[in-house]
Amino acid sequence: MIMREIFAEDRKEDHKVWKLTYPLAITIILSMVNPLTEALETQQEWLFMTSHYLLAISGFLLTYKLIKGKELLIIPAAAIAIVWHLPYFYAMAGSMTLFRIMCDVSMVAVGMLIGISTSSMSTLKWLVLFVLWMIVDTIFSIFLLLQFPAYSNSVYSFSPFNLNQEVSTAVAMWIVMSVIIAFVLGNFLRKLLF
Repeated sequence: MIMREIFAEDRKEDHKVWKLTYPLAITIILSMVNPLTEALETQQEWLFMTSHYLLAISGFLLTYKLIKGKELLIIPAAAIAIVWHLPYFYAMAGSMTLFRIMCDVSMVAVGMLIGISTSSMSTLKWLVLFVLWMIVDTIFSIFLLLQFPAYSNSVYSFSPFNLNQEVSTAVAMWIVMSVIIAFVLGNFLRKLLF
């Protein structure tokens, strides 16, 4: 009887979360994938990078705790994210609408795969993956902060991003990462204390 009440409470809580996160995820996707934002992304590298985060987060929100799957799905998610952040594919997605759409869809899929794979992970595995993600993103943002030319039109002439935009992109990444870290740690502490 007590176990049934606990599971019923968990299902109610999951239903409340779903009612909030699903519309939020759709709103994020629509705000990032529309003609105005897409046009601005070709001019503002920081927006292009921020949209990667937001689209992956929206995919995560669509599946986390709703669909549980194999932990190994994290591998294709990481591979897809890495491909779009290699200089050549990064420039392609930044400059060509078809590749940007492919990138946008891929980022949502990355988030969905992460949500599916992490739903059944232990807290320790989840935290290790989270820390690894933050380390990799910090390294990438340092490349941008140091104005690594491969991420600009200095190396790939078709890239819409010039070298000067990389510093603001690195700063935008740090801001987004800080918000994510604050949210995750706040949520983790809330669960520990309450």
